[in-house]
Amino acid sequence: MRRLAIAIVTSACAHGAHGALPQDVELDNVSAVRRAIESGAVTPDTRISSAEYGPQGIPILALAARAGSVRVVRLLVSLMADPNAKTPLGETPLMLASFFPNVSGEFGAPTSRAHIEIVRALVEAGAELENPGLLTATSYAAFAGQIEILRYLLDRGASPNGGATGEPHDYPTPLAIAVMQGKGAAVRLLLERGADPRIKGPAGHDSLAYAQKYNRSDLIPMLECALTLGPGERFADACKGR
Repeated sequence: MRRLAIAIVTSACAHGAHGALPQDVELDNVSAVRRAIESGAVTPDTRISSAEYGPQGIPILALAARAGSVRVVRLLVSLMADPNAKTPLGETPLMLASFFPNVSGEFGAPTSRAHIEIVRALVEAGAELENPGLLTATSYAAFAGQIEILRYLLDRGASPNGGATGEPHDYPTPLAIAVMQGKGAAVRLLLERGADPRIKGPAGHDSLAYAQKYNRSDLIPMLECALTLGPGERFADACKGR
């Protein structure tokens, strides 16, 4: 997860061949971005090279989604930019819009209305909710404790178990990530939506093991109760008050 944090906190701006385009995207200067596309200097799917992503660069849409640039996102979506174009780290625009720091670089900042609008716009444009075997937008929202975004993704059918496809899974599940980060509201929401606390991630740890490892004692009662549930039992009913 450290690599994820570094990739998101480090500035994506790079001048190079695209001049002021990165700044225009991040400042939501939709007129300038539109002019650049209409002139043929760039396309809606152009990738911008940067220090953190290297020469492969970050898709304009991903940069705009991360920056909270609603107007640029809507422009690119209307021009049929690929909503699933990935960064070299495998991040999609939807993933980056679901996880963002505030201006001081602190994770789990108060939910930005701009990012919520962007998440909705991307999903409506066909952004994929799943990413089998890898981290997902649900994983990112759980990491940052972005409850409104997490609830929206789950409402739209995103798996509460993220990209888990087998055991042990190569990455912690969204539930395990929320546990590690101490995001109690995200833990409860995921359990209420059917997240499986038994899925094991790296080193064979399940969600309870992560709670113990990271001293999240306040979350242990919820997880212990969830582990006792039988087929058809709902966390919201059986573990109320935990």
